[in-house]
Amino acid sequence: MVKTKAPSLAQAIQGKVAGLRIRQENGEPGKFSSNINVRGFGTPLFVIDGVVRDGSSEFQRLNPEDIESISFLKDATAAIYGMNSANGAVIVTTKKGATGKPRITLNANVGVTSPTNVPEMANAGQYMTMRNEAEINAGRPAYITKDELVKWQQGVPGYESVDLYDAVFNKHATQFQTTLSLEGGTDKVSYYGSFGYATDNSLLKNNALTYDKYTFRSNVSLKITKDLTATVNLGGRYDTTNRPWFPFYDIFKSTRVNPPTTSIYANDNPDYYNNFSYVPNPAAMIDADYTGSAKERNKNLQTQFALEYSIPYVQGLKVKGTFIYDYNNYGYKATRKGFKTYTYGEYTGEYTAADANYPALIQDNRRESERVDLQFQTNYNRTFGNHTIGATYVFERREEKANWMNGERKFDFFTIGELDNARESDQKVSGSSEHQAYLSHIGRLTYDYKGKYLAELACRYDGSYRYAPGSRWAFFPSASVGWRISEEGFIKNNFKFVDNLKIRFSAGRSGQDAGDPFQYFSGYSLNSGGYVFSQGNYTNGVASPAMINKNLTWIKVNMYNFGIDFSIFNRLIAVEFDIYQRDRSGLLADRYGSLPNTFGSKLPQENLNGDRTRGIEFTLTHTKQIGDFYYSVSGNFNLARTQRRYVESGPYKSSMERWRNQASNRWGDFIWGYQTDGRFQNFDEINTYPIQNGDNGNSKELPGDFILKDVNGDGVVNDLDKTPLFWSGSPLIHYGFNLEASWKNFDFYALFQGSALYTVQFDEVYAKMLCFKGGNTPEYFYDRWHLSDPYDSDSEWIPGEWPAIRLEQDMGSFYTRDSQIWRKNASYMRLKTIEIGYTFSPRLMHKLGIGSLRIYANGNNLFTICDPFVKAFDPEKIEGDYSAGLNYPLNKSFNFGLTLNF
Repeated sequence: MVKTKAPSLAQAIQGKVAGLRIRQENGEPGKFSSNINVRGFGTPLFVIDGVVRDGSSEFQRLNPEDIESISFLKDATAAIYGMNSANGAVIVTTKKGATGKPRITLNANVGVTSPTNVPEMANAGQYMTMRNEAEINAGRPAYITKDELVKWQQGVPGYESVDLYDAVFNKHATQFQTTLSLEGGTDKVSYYGSFGYATDNSLLKNNALTYDKYTFRSNVSLKITKDLTATVNLGGRYDTTNRPWFPFYDIFKSTRVNPPTTSIYANDNPDYYNNFSYVPNPAAMIDADYTGSAKERNKNLQTQFALEYSIPYVQGLKVKGTFIYDYNNYGYKATRKGFKTYTYGEYTGEYTAADANYPALIQDNRRESERVDLQFQTNYNRTFGNHTIGATYVFERREEKANWMNGERKFDFFTIGELDNARESDQKVSGSSEHQAYLSHIGRLTYDYKGKYLAELACRYDGSYRYAPGSRWAFFPSASVGWRISEEGFIKNNFKFVDNLKIRFSAGRSGQDAGDPFQYFSGYSLNSGGYVFSQGNYTNGVASPAMINKNLTWIKVNMYNFGIDFSIFNRLIAVEFDIYQRDRSGLLADRYGSLPNTFGSKLPQENLNGDRTRGIEFTLTHTKQIGDFYYSVSGNFNLARTQRRYVESGPYKSSMERWRNQASNRWGDFIWGYQTDGRFQNFDEINTYPIQNGDNGNSKELPGDFILKDVNGDGVVNDLDKTPLFWSGSPLIHYGFNLEASWKNFDFYALFQGSALYTVQFDEVYAKMLCFKGGNTPEYFYDRWHLSDPYDSDSEWIPGEWPAIRLEQDMGSFYTRDSQIWRKNASYMRLKTIEIGYTFSPRLMHKLGIGSLRIYANGNNLFTICDPFVKAFDPEKIEGDYSAGLNYPLNKSFNFGLTLNF
């Protein structure tokens, strides 16, 4: 796990576990937005030291050096965690002390990061060439004269190209992580404590975007008497993100859209930011002192106190009581400053100002939450000859509270970034609170005969505040059995090379929350419109109650898993194989039907729909020791698909409509789209081809434009020509390939990771030439169909990779979405991690008073194999906001570190 050095724990485990699907959606510091998915089910529960904690973001912020182990419940055994365990569970155990003298460990690494890829934008010569062609290709006069164009293409003085990306972004950024820990113990007490610090700097200049995290952990176990043990686990985190007022998306977009013909500073005078035509000046946007800044801070405390008592005279019987209190305090404070950009008059020598972001404003948002969890547990475990039995009962009461308040005021005249210094006249204040409570009864029975026959029965009886009194409780049973065939005599005596052969099966039911709480309760909606009745006084309105569904309850989930574990010749070859199925019923939907307009409401949501997820996964491992040389090679693979078993819908009018629109009993992982059929070579082909651009016919098509296939042959290309053509935007296949080796004091590790069977499709600047009516455009569009002499309409067309340049309003069917033009195969394989380390001789270290010392160097995301077009965007990253591909790029990094023990 610790071989991959990254700010997010999710990146440290990506590609290493079969069925664990992780996709980093954003590389921005402080944004822990990796999608963690188990077996294609969805986001799992995260259980830290036996307690269900706050989701993926909390998990990703954990300090990897504090973790003893991470395990994954991917089958029906996750049902023991009850509600919302239908997507599996990630079980994290933090380090505890061990008997021995105190040991001090220092882990530290420093890294240099840079984007895996960023699409190149057109330079000034390319931009002006394409901007000029866009006018000519639309039948309008040229944008500039031929002489002016040549000057831009040659970059003569006064016609230089401006690299806006280079003006705002550094080529590299830095990251740093360090943890100092102390552990040890005696037969009476054991302890582990640590303090950690991590920083992740962005690529933006001026240190405009930074993330810092401080963590501590203290796990202490005290044997009070022979039978009574107390444990106290404390964990805390304080992290901050400092960034400009403008979100990264807007800053990055400014470097993409604004033409490369406008310099950062008016008249190259650094006292005056230039006024840009499309999006504000990106250099001004990252200048926090000039345009404003924002700070997020998060304080998190997790506490866990437990007493465990071994009942005298009843061997194997223990009782345990645990009290958990977690607290989180989140704050966000941002100041938007009004600022000016300038246009320089070459003839007047004057700077003309343009205002932006007026009036200035301040936002101050706070959220406070706490969780109280009480657990009482009874455990019995004992061996009778060849039989081992275990029984567990747990009662759990969990309560969660949260409240938040948001405030905003504007400034008449900005002085200090505090709410009290802004005006009150049009201030905005909002706030609310929430209160949740759950009760659970948990039971489990286990049986083991000679380690050969294994069985487990478990159940959970959960109660939730969300539903009507008659629907609040649910029973979630599960069972699993295993048979270690390798322990049978006919295997042991005849196939001695078999280390392990085991088959296993599990089945169980769990549930998921459905809908908003209290949908069974009828009430009025406040602040729903309003009216001025008299004297200019506005009175807020109240809306009549919506229809309710008292029978609304949780989603029911049935899970099944069959697996085989096999290894031979002392794990020379080992295989783990699983096939699984998850059925869900009661997914929310609106019942088909219509109500009169005068009814004043709509039908409530009901538990109607259902789906089924099926998949396979396997891990194949080969290990070998040859003298001082050890190596291990392993690969893991997961494929899962989800079929919509039932989707509420109305009747179909024809078999064609059913074929095109039916959702029930169909896979939900494909997209309908248009096929292409080559390129138009001349105007004769355009004029005789079926209409493919709606009301415009083919009047806007030019030679070189893509031909959309008229699949049904009716002479018109429209929605009826769409076919099931593409995989969806979520990968169906995830895989990893691990290589580990050591020789004497050297060690080596490499991880290849990838995904397959999915597509991406971008919009805006990366998918539209000269987007926003003349903005800059990606460099790849320069390889286009164009006239050999753009000023001569009779000159020869020169073929290119892309159609002839035009503004969006002048384009034909080129921008048809979900066509083979734009939706691209995003399957990829990348070198996720490679590391080489060296451990110094213990004899030498002991002479220096050091227990051990290991140094290492590693790299992450160093190269990727994928579709050439997609590679520039990084196929792992999602399209992001507005499908524009403008979220923070993913990073590759080079790290150097050490592990030092005393």
